[in-house]
Amino acid sequence: MQARHRQSNGATATRISRAFLRGVVAPGCAVALLAASITSASAVPDPVFPSAAEVSAAQAAAATAAGRAGAIEAELAASRATLADTLDRAGAAAETYNGAAERLALSTQESVTATAEAVEAAQAADSAGLALSRYAAEVFQSGSGLSQLELFFGTGGPGATLDRVAGLDAVGDERSRVMREAAAARAISETLSKAAEEAAERQRVAAAAAEVAMENARQDNEAAAAAAAAVASRREAALGELAALRASSVEIERERQEGLEALERARAEEAARKKAEAEAAEARRKAVAEAQRQAAAQAARERSEAAARKAAQDAARKAAASPTTSAPSPTPSQPGTSTPAPKGGVDAVVAFARAQLGEPYVWAADGPDSWDCSGLTMGAWAKAGVRLSHYTGSQYRQTSRVPIDDLRPGDLVFFGPSVAGIHHVGLFIGNGQMIHAPYTGSYVKISTIWRDDLIPSGGRP
Repeated sequence: MQARHRQSNGATATRISRAFLRGVVAPGCAVALLAASITSASAVPDPVFPSAAEVSAAQAAAATAAGRAGAIEAELAASRATLADTLDRAGAAAETYNGAAERLALSTQESVTATAEAVEAAQAADSAGLALSRYAAEVFQSGSGLSQLELFFGTGGPGATLDRVAGLDAVGDERSRVMREAAAARAISETLSKAAEEAAERQRVAAAAAEVAMENARQDNEAAAAAAAAVASRREAALGELAALRASSVEIERERQEGLEALERARAEEAARKKAEAEAAEARRKAVAEAQRQAAAQAARERSEAAARKAAQDAARKAAASPTTSAPSPTPSQPGTSTPAPKGGVDAVVAFARAQLGEPYVWAADGPDSWDCSGLTMGAWAKAGVRLSHYTGSQYRQTSRVPIDDLRPGDLVFFGPSVAGIHHVGLFIGNGQMIHAPYTGSYVKISTIWRDDLIPSGGRP
């Protein structure tokens, strides 16, 4: 028992001795290690922690990269806007050519008709002149004087001849008839010949204008195609540069740019929609005011007519004459304010337009595998038996006006800075959407009608 107690006391003393030694030795080691660390730090800089200069340089580089990235995005946005303007100009040039081509076709037909009428009149004049010559020969052979015939062949023109012939009592009925017919035929021939020359000149002017318009359209559309290709190429290069600056991927940058473009379109569509709604409301306000004005004027006319009838009846009674009441004057009909219903076959019109989706835009094209804007709407409405011209300006004039908020599928929607400057048309299909052939490099597609240049009234064939 005592032995075990002594062993326990010895073990405890041993542990205390070891702990004491550790307490004495450890601080010395720590001091030595600290000294070694200070010596090492003064000899070799620690690479783990960047210096203040490195941090400043990194911040400057990040700011430069961010600035460059912002500049690239601004450049992409500007290039999109510039390209849109270029494509609009190309579309306008194409429609200008379509208008010039339409005017050339009309002037050509006019010239052909005028020439045919002039030829026919010349033949009639020749026949009348031949009859007059034969009559002159008969007069000569019979020994009669030629003084009356000299009136026709003299100076002063057919009109003067007719006047002189009419004033001569000595000229017989037959002789007068022959001479009058010859003079009239010659006058008609001269008039129609001059008209044919004028029509031919108008045709030459229209042909020259069409040629200029065609060359302008060709140049503008080629420039638009080149601009679109350049913008697409620059966009890809910019996406790569943005990815490098932001340490991201090209796909991420592409998604970002597509998102930014979608936001731009959404804002523009909303602004265009509000603008169109405001213009439609103003047009309706004016229409209501005009209808009220006309109704007031009609009421005033009716009151005036009623007062006049009453006064006439009173006067008749006072005169004790047989009363005859004249029928009231018919009330002038007022122009209707309702929009005419669309012609049949609208389903076929829309179906035809849908069938062309994906086919390329080609300026001045009217099918069957490529289209421009007015060529597509012309071809679509032809399926309903409606003939439209291949020109946006004419299509606007050939259709009835419809407020934007009353559009029905099949109606036409027009675009341009004003009615006089319309240069694009689409086929409305409902829900604020249209089928159209937009511009060079694009294809027949479905798009929103809400654009800043939307004309506030559509067209119903």
